[in-house]
Amino acid sequence: MSKSLPTFGPRDCVYIPLPQRLGLMVTYSGTYDCKMDPKGRVVLPAKLKARLPDAAEQKIVIVLGFQKCLTIYTYAQWEEKIASFANVSEYDAKGQKFIRDFTRGMAEETLDSVGRFTLNKKLIQYAGLTSDVVLAGVGSKIEIWNPETYENSLTSLEERESLQPIAQEIFDAPKSQNSNN
Repeated sequence: MSKSLPTFGPRDCVYIPLPQRLGLMVTYSGTYDCKMDPKGRVVLPAKLKARLPDAAEQKIVIVLGFQKCLTIYTYAQWEEKIASFANVSEYDAKGQKFIRDFTRGMAEETLDSVGRFTLNKKLIQYAGLTSDVVLAGVGSKIEIWNPETYENSLTSLEERESLQPIAQEIFDAPKSQNSNN
């Protein structure tokens, strides 16, 4: 009598994206034109969603960006940032103010089965979002922009050659320098 192999259902396995399995930092790239519905819901494009490292829970954190945009972090990235707050003394007024400013308007979201997340009114107002939004993969984070503001933040095509020295600094730098950024 032979033993049958156990069967596993979809909830018995956790997909871990290749970069994470190899111990590499997950990065995002590309620009996606998306729609926000009247309830403030946006669908995360499939190519960006597939790169989320905690694919089982699909949790993200959305904060006000330093520019006029929103920044999406994975829940794991957010927990690292929160952990670093513990290093700020409660007597460090400048550090405490930064923590309050940085977390202002922050929202934790779980993607639904379609890959949607909801933006609250404060986030929408800060970034000047309307029904058309741009999601941009920018290294280790995803940004959400008003399309016009995004376009104005970019280097014009006529001035694109000015990016070459910056590219040289980034891409030709020794690996140890890039890993510290």
